[in-house]
Amino acid sequence: MDFNSLDLIGAPFELVETYVYYDGPRTFAMRSTGMPDLYYVVNTVDEDEETGDVVALVAAVSSDRFRAMRSGVVPFRAVFTEAAHGSLFRVDWAWEYEPTGGAGWVPTISSLIGGDLPNRWLPSEEARLSLLTATVEPYEPSRLVALSQAQARTLFAIEVEHEGARITEFPARNAGELQVAVDGAIVSIAKEFVGTRRTPITRELHVSTLELQAASFVLVMAIDSGGVVEPTDVTSEVFDQLSSFIDAVASNEVSPLLEELKKHSPKTRNRLRDMLKPLAAVGSGITLSTAIAHTNALRAVSAEPVSVRAAVEFIETVPPEVSYVDVRRGVLTGLVLRTQRFEIVDAASNTPYKGSMSDEATDEANGLIVGNESYVTAKIRVETPLTNDDEQTAGVKYFLESIERFAENSRQDDEPAP
Repeated sequence: MDFNSLDLIGAPFELVETYVYYDGPRTFAMRSTGMPDLYYVVNTVDEDEETGDVVALVAAVSSDRFRAMRSGVVPFRAVFTEAAHGSLFRVDWAWEYEPTGGAGWVPTISSLIGGDLPNRWLPSEEARLSLLTATVEPYEPSRLVALSQAQARTLFAIEVEHEGARITEFPARNAGELQVAVDGAIVSIAKEFVGTRRTPITRELHVSTLELQAASFVLVMAIDSGGVVEPTDVTSEVFDQLSSFIDAVASNEVSPLLEELKKHSPKTRNRLRDMLKPLAAVGSGITLSTAIAHTNALRAVSAEPVSVRAAVEFIETVPPEVSYVDVRRGVLTGLVLRTQRFEIVDAASNTPYKGSMSDEATDEANGLIVGNESYVTAKIRVETPLTNDDEQTAGVKYFLESIERFAENSRQDDEPAP
């Protein structure tokens, strides 16, 4: 049975892939050799055990429909029941003898309507293929350089994937979180690099999303410096830092990652962590491709999904750094014993400390007066997590371990009244 030479639009055909094989392909796909976007899906539905005659359904589909079918987005049954008018055929193969003495399989082709198909000829409603499928055009990194040159600004692309998907897609929620986190990381790193210098980029720099492409899924983004000329010394440094961070993630080693994060402020660490979290949530890796403005070079760094997930787990579980502060003379400005909360201002440095109290410190604080004249001596434990969602305290947490009235207060209280 030569399906490749059937008298259908687009003939001749070539076999693309076989889904069911029994003494030859029974369920398979073929493609027109002259019309590459035209596919035919073939499903053998009946066979006469005595004569060997075979009945097959043949449905013509576009390349987009074919990719949706093989990925499982479109049920296999729907390929036939929802076939467009004039695109569904029945092929009856019969063994016939020729007058000259030869013999062979002869096809008879007839047109069908999907709604008229008997149920026994159709796959079950649950039947789906589940093959990794690129459902849109592939991403071309070289185009990033050309686009950067045309727009005279830095462009970059973030390639991600979705481990649970068989097609080119990425969850919108995670993509949105990723875009926000990338913008925050870039702005934060830029401010670190610029420092106290007041330049337009620290006020105007932000990221714009230009387009979404596929390879599995690509966010193409650009640096927008608010109409001013882009200071490439800053943006170049920003992407050097971002690339260095991704390299550290890819290393799968704790020391380089920790060293890389500690180069940055707590706020920037938070942003870098936030950039990885939506990727880890869907089992994605990351590839960052960068074309700096006014250059003709493309730089790409990658981290595998397992590396991204491991980095997030490490960042969120690494123990905080612990140090201690001895407040020799402080002002007790806040105290709530019931919830074990305190607030002390160091009188020497005017540094405020507020946080939780140990049980011991709670007992010691019982009876202390709160106010501007209430001087105390205290020991405070300072915990600095690697990252923290509390931007107000820059991630630092304070715990009051011990407290007592300042010694001068005690002596004055013991002195008899005049």
